[in-house]
Amino acid sequence: MLHRRADVRAAAAIPAIGLLAGSACGLLAADVPFTAGLTLLVVCGMTAGVGWWAQRSRVLAAAVGLAFFVGGALLAGDAWHRVWHSSLRTAFEELARADRAEAAAVGRTPPEQESAFAIVTGTLTADATPSPSGGSLSIEVDELKGVVPLFREAAAGKGVRPLFSGGILATVVGSLVSERMDEWRAGRRVRFPIQLRRPSRYLDPGVPDHERALARRGTILVGTVKSAALVEVVARGNWINERFDAIRAFGRLAISQAVGRWSARSSAIVAAIVIGDRAGLDDEVQHRLQEAGTYHVIAISGGNIAILAGLMLGMFRLAGLLGRSAMVASIVALVGYGYLVGGGASVDRATLMAVVSLAGRAIDQRSPPLNTLAFVAACLVATQPFSVVDPAFILTFGATLAILVVMPLVANRRFPRAVAPMVTLLAASVATEAMLFPVGALMFSRVTFAGLVLNFVAIPLMGVAQVAGMALVPAALVSARLAGAIGVVAHLGAAGLVRSAELVRFMPAFTWRVAPPSWLALALYYLGLAGGWTMWRRREKLSGSSETAASRRCRRGAAALALGAAAWILAEPWAFVARRGDGRLHVIFIDVGQGDAALVRFPRGKTLLVDTGGLAGESSFDIGERVVAPVLRTAGARRLDGLVLTHGDPDHIGGAISVVREFRPREVWEGIPVPRFEPLRAVRAEALGLGLRWANVTTGDRVEIDDVEVIVRHPDAADWERPRVRNDDSIVIELRWHEASILLTGDIGKAVELALATAIPRAALRVVKVPHHGSLTSSTPEFVRALAPRVAVVSVGRGNRFGHPAAAVLERYREAGAEIFRTDRDGAVTVDTDGYSLSVSGYTGRTFSTR
Repeated sequence: MLHRRADVRAAAAIPAIGLLAGSACGLLAADVPFTAGLTLLVVCGMTAGVGWWAQRSRVLAAAVGLAFFVGGALLAGDAWHRVWHSSLRTAFEELARADRAEAAAVGRTPPEQESAFAIVTGTLTADATPSPSGGSLSIEVDELKGVVPLFREAAAGKGVRPLFSGGILATVVGSLVSERMDEWRAGRRVRFPIQLRRPSRYLDPGVPDHERALARRGTILVGTVKSAALVEVVARGNWINERFDAIRAFGRLAISQAVGRWSARSSAIVAAIVIGDRAGLDDEVQHRLQEAGTYHVIAISGGNIAILAGLMLGMFRLAGLLGRSAMVASIVALVGYGYLVGGGASVDRATLMAVVSLAGRAIDQRSPPLNTLAFVAACLVATQPFSVVDPAFILTFGATLAILVVMPLVANRRFPRAVAPMVTLLAASVATEAMLFPVGALMFSRVTFAGLVLNFVAIPLMGVAQVAGMALVPAALVSARLAGAIGVVAHLGAAGLVRSAELVRFMPAFTWRVAPPSWLALALYYLGLAGGWTMWRRREKLSGSSETAASRRCRRGAAALALGAAAWILAEPWAFVARRGDGRLHVIFIDVGQGDAALVRFPRGKTLLVDTGGLAGESSFDIGERVVAPVLRTAGARRLDGLVLTHGDPDHIGGAISVVREFRPREVWEGIPVPRFEPLRAVRAEALGLGLRWANVTTGDRVEIDDVEVIVRHPDAADWERPRVRNDDSIVIELRWHEASILLTGDIGKAVELALATAIPRAALRVVKVPHHGSLTSSTPEFVRALAPRVAVVSVGRGNRFGHPAAAVLERYREAGAEIFRTDRDGAVTVDTDGYSLSVSGYTGRTFSTR
């Protein structure tokens, strides 16, 4: 039975596994029927009661597991419904509709994507953080006042102040942000006018749904505030929030003064390790540590909590105080530290596990670690159902589970004292990698085994930086000189941590990018891993001769299954097949928002990327890494044969550096050079630094790739140096194969179109990438009539401020008989052809065929 001593070691596992699995299914399901779920829950409860009364342990276990599964599904389904259909989203939709009605009433063209202006009041859920364009505020909204006809009462002084729930991520721009940043602290109420919109979504294969991911973290809408002067702090937080805010601010200042004098980078790393403030970390450091597999050491995690708990218990032991009072004091300190650094899945897990363990010691009740882990996981998922799909939750619990399962085997073996710590750390690292590398491949498209080596250096250095960083904060209250001396130690630990990550530069085989594996591959891997481990442990408990032949075959089969699935995830054999081609020409017009990017795969597998998308203005969002690269990986591309940069506008080359670094195209094409344009110079420097060929192409250049003619139709050779980028200098490429022609037009305008209308021969099957996102300055009637496209693809952003594509432009293509696809509505658009027919499909499901 469940209550027998043999089962106590993991008694909490059955309900915990049921709850976690149910929560995951509840989030994945479109809708969880409440009545049916509740009925099933009652039936499970009755069955469990019968099983307990009849002493049928298997019936009891199955009923309990199923009951928690159903309960988890109901909790997660309800939580998702409340978030996705929150009152804030409903109010925003009403405001947006009113805005559109008002725009239509005065003759303005309303935006296609919902957006609305409103005055927001809410509570800051975290301290403000700097961003490339200013500062970011995370607010839990409770009041929303819209300046639209729907709320004319506000203008009349009547005031409309409804209560709402939901989060907003606001970007504050302007020169005053740095001066006001310190005022925007967690717990304070603020009010400001903001232009609200839904979060961006990129509907592409392999690209996660950013809007849903933000919703699971409580952020329903995003928006922009024009100036920091418009952000009014209407009330301070409660006493506890203000005290913790002050402690964080003092810690930030103390670390900056004591460590920043040696290195701003070291100061940012120590602040991240000690107080969870990663705002000062530069992208290069984060990228380097992620490649090295040691990024976890600069995030507030279980290791930080364990070090703090160990320090406290060590001090109590030295003082001879390890009684109930010491346990309670440690619990209070750990909970306070977790609140100070802002929580998170790993912090919550480690803190709650420590609290349960210390509380058990305080009342003289000990629980096996696996039981404690299962109990903590169940508690967190029951209170925060979205945790079950949170990468931090999965990583921290997966790593802890692997360590708890493997460490007893290491502890039972005797090693020389000098090597025992290294063996223990290696075993923990290997167990963690075996447990989590498929998760890394699924969620981050990265596999790295560098951590197996670097953890021997990174973890001790993290300990040095953390202990020194935690010591210098109180030391700063006593003496700036003492804090400075301790700051040297913290700096050395942080600097050593960054230097240790240099290994991957000399041994790049330790880390590589992969496409997210299929759910089948993941299921087979973990099934084989769990089965093989269980049967091996059973064999270890028996003598070798006691294992039956059937058990041996099952154990070896499970191991082979896990190894085969691992090889599939790591080596991606399907990508090798894709590189050989399938005899058809494929073009994927990638949804990159208001920009251009198209991947061409030729009949025998060669690849050409035309433009890389990008965002206007400063942004920390790298569209090359976050959008274009995942599409390329999913398509099986591991190295590009060519990259074409049609011209230097940011919405065409913004993702180029990331693409060049990862996919190392054998050749990069540029049209008319713009020597003084820094973004293009940076891309060129990166390409040449990697030893790639850089070529300038002009009208008439042509090459045959896998029997497909690639013809440069524009631009003509320049007879004067360009001081700036011009749309009419865009490279225009035609892909011509048998009866099919695919024309990629960049951002050309009327003058270029006039020349091309007579220069490009007719084709029976023509696909046109609509010039300049469907702007009125392009797609002249003469150009459209001359090309007579069967399919027109508009690469355009949702709700863009330019009003693209223009209605008149769309009408011209319709009159010419073209089927119109738009990336803002259809997502990524894939065109396939054998040269004699066309097949077109959108990511959202719409299709068209000439057959």
